[in-house]
Amino acid sequence: MAIELDDDAQDAISRLFALINLGDSAQTSRQFSLFEEALEDAEEDEIDAAGLLWQVKDIIDWESGYYVDWKDAESFIGCLNQLCERIDLEVDWGTEDTEDEDFLEGTSVPELMEIVATQLRMAGYTLWNWDTGGDAYGGWITRSEDDEEILEIADTLGFDIRPGDQPY
Repeated sequence: MAIELDDDAQDAISRLFALINLGDSAQTSRQFSLFEEALEDAEEDEIDAAGLLWQVKDIIDWESGYYVDWKDAESFIGCLNQLCERIDLEVDWGTEDTEDEDFLEGTSVPELMEIVATQLRMAGYTLWNWDTGGDAYGGWITRSEDDEEILEIADTLGFDIRPGDQPY
């Protein structure tokens, strides 16, 4: 049984993929196709906002989005470094060695989110995070000029999101 979205939700999802892929139309198309396939393969005929967001997360994870455990600073740094490569930004994490155990034990994912959110904002981008409902952090990066549109998309889809300098 497939899940069918109304036209507004379908358009919002399509636009979300376009914005988080920062103009990469090939990746946007591929991810949107994967999303449609996931909905076709779904067992139920309806999906709530949280379920929809988890579908998006599974498709974009570490490619155009991040999802890490609340205490996994090392994975957060690795993923955000990878995501920032797409925009040619090297994040200054405040240490020479981001794999140093003392550094990793002395920081948290929310602190790191604030660091990268500030640097992205200065470069014209916004780090977003969504309410995972658990002990994890997830989100994506968009151009700051698209902030209002991202918030409208989130409202349309019922996603609870906010900028990365305000972690859940």
